[in-house]
Amino acid sequence: MTLIRPGSPGRVGVLARFLLLPLSLALALTACQSTNRSVQGSVGVGTGVTLTTPGSVTQLQVGTTLAVGASVTSDVNNAGVTWSLIGAGSLTDITSSTVTYNAPATATGAVDATITATAVANTATVASVTLIVLGTPVMEPVQLFPGNVNVAYAAPIAVDGGEANFTWTSTGTLPPGIVLSGSTTSITALSGTPTTAGSYTFTVSASDALGRAASQTITMLVNSQSTCLLTGTYTFVVSGFRGGGPMTHAGSITVDNSGNVTGETDYKDGHRTTPGEVLDTTSVCTNRQTNSGTVFLNSASAQIQYNFSLTPPDSQGNLNYARLQLIGSGDDSASGEMRRLDTSTITPAPPVGNYAFGLITVANQEPYTVHTGSAGRFTSDALGNISLGLTDSNASPALTSAPVTGSISAPDAHGRGTATFVAGGGSSSYTYYLTNSAKSYLVNMDSTVGSLRASGYLSPQVGNVAGGTSFDNGALASGSSIMSLWGAIGTGIEPISVMTLGRLSNGVATAGTVDAIVDVSYRDTGIANTIYVAQPYQVQASGRATLSLTYNGGTRQFVLYLDGIGDGYLIELGSPSGNAGTLETQFQPPAGNYPDTLLGYFVGGTQFVQSPGPIVLVPTITLAFGVLSSTFTTGQFAVDATSGRGFGSLSLSGITNSSAALYLVSPTKIDVMTFGDISTDGTINWLQQN
Repeated sequence: MTLIRPGSPGRVGVLARFLLLPLSLALALTACQSTNRSVQGSVGVGTGVTLTTPGSVTQLQVGTTLAVGASVTSDVNNAGVTWSLIGAGSLTDITSSTVTYNAPATATGAVDATITATAVANTATVASVTLIVLGTPVMEPVQLFPGNVNVAYAAPIAVDGGEANFTWTSTGTLPPGIVLSGSTTSITALSGTPTTAGSYTFTVSASDALGRAASQTITMLVNSQSTCLLTGTYTFVVSGFRGGGPMTHAGSITVDNSGNVTGETDYKDGHRTTPGEVLDTTSVCTNRQTNSGTVFLNSASAQIQYNFSLTPPDSQGNLNYARLQLIGSGDDSASGEMRRLDTSTITPAPPVGNYAFGLITVANQEPYTVHTGSAGRFTSDALGNISLGLTDSNASPALTSAPVTGSISAPDAHGRGTATFVAGGGSSSYTYYLTNSAKSYLVNMDSTVGSLRASGYLSPQVGNVAGGTSFDNGALASGSSIMSLWGAIGTGIEPISVMTLGRLSNGVATAGTVDAIVDVSYRDTGIANTIYVAQPYQVQASGRATLSLTYNGGTRQFVLYLDGIGDGYLIELGSPSGNAGTLETQFQPPAGNYPDTLLGYFVGGTQFVQSPGPIVLVPTITLAFGVLSSTFTTGQFAVDATSGRGFGSLSLSGITNSSAALYLVSPTKIDVMTFGDISTDGTINWLQQN
């Protein structure tokens, strides 16, 4: 049967406040055995329907059963619900208010089943619960960060399936100072403080209560104390608020084996603009624990400090991606990302070819901040001359398919280059920092005090754009794409963030229609799960596209600039909050159904901060059976297998839940949008591996 999407068009009210998360290592879910406890507790997520199981149990062993009950809010005729199941097992003893779930007789590791209850009186009122069936234990692949001598270390090791209690053992040589915790659950940890550098290989085993065992051989590298996790060359971009107004910061840094940092950065806030400033010798990178640390970027004009958390190493052992968070005081609040620089992309000549770009902008026009966005494309030649340029902006006055001319320089040794864009009767200065062949960071560096702060991306367009032939449209014709929009409405000192996260699907190459699911967060008036069907769009040969989304008589108009690689940049025309953002091609799962579990550990953080409110940095987080889990963060989602969209809630330890929408972008990237409340803004957080 088809799983009905949780959530429905309507208002979403939440009470939550995001705080700076401690840089602690996350542990995954701990398996628990199903029991027949008599206490009823609510489980699952949804709207208007409450699901219960005995003792709030959602995990059970193979070959057992579990009763599930449902009650409907304001069900005046007691019509009850209808039931559906997707996943392992079967349903029996079905009534309008109860059902029995029968777990499969055998399973390897853990498998899941999502049960959905739909109100008979109103089919838009639904709730879903994901049950986890525990079979023969299987150890999850271990992703170890390198350790450092005299730096605290912890790494989780987990088993899927099995029956508690567990016995954990190790053979071989553990790094001196590292021990295996004495856990009896399905998760343990390597923890301690390494004392001796070297490479160590050992085997970790877990046996469950039935004597079934799982094991894995692991190699852990311990570096010297002075080595920073960020060893190598990285480029970064950060946006947010500092010194009473919006700021942007981009740069390229090289960290040596002793943690010394060299490089150059471009910084801009409401008081100053400092392009291409060389870092001084006091710049340094230090480790804090496991995958986290601090980087101090010091120059003649400023000292800026960031927390960083790195994603797990790739198959070659490289640490390629990090989330950044500004260390500040008062209203200082900024975050961003950092990528390892592919130095092969640095050339002695200007970039040649076709390029698309997108920028998210905040201008400090007192007493309000003004949020806008722009997107465009251009062609550059071997001399750096820009031609065939186009741009659209929802600023005032707006630009619509405006011609762009100008120039772009060759990158320097740090991968930094400059560009001048002339459009709409004005000229603006930009800096770009190369990351790899697919994408560069782009920031505005106009020197006028109070001028806009803009940050975003620049990426090459694929296809014969300049030749005027049909554009190679990967982002809309590939099956589905995830749309992220950032904006805010200035209402005094504190702007109110307006976020949109959604999915476009069923498009074709150059023109036609798309279907869409869209979630919007605007403080306590967010709208969840608005469904659009057969919405018109058209892609021009330049990669410029237009899209309309109409629902209940209201229409949202968008302009997109696609790069043909599978991504794009878009703005919403006439948006009072200046909505602008990105389009990312969504992966197509091999089995045809999007999973609710992605292997490995993610690093999460707030992307493109739109207000000075609290932001999030999560060093390690997992997605298992629809549950996001870290040390102080838990999110429970019912994930639709047909779209990869999840709707549910996020909570911090000791703080009330916040409604949230989740979209699976790829097996290594998750986008999550929280819905705001009357005093706290919503955010879009990116969770990423490499």
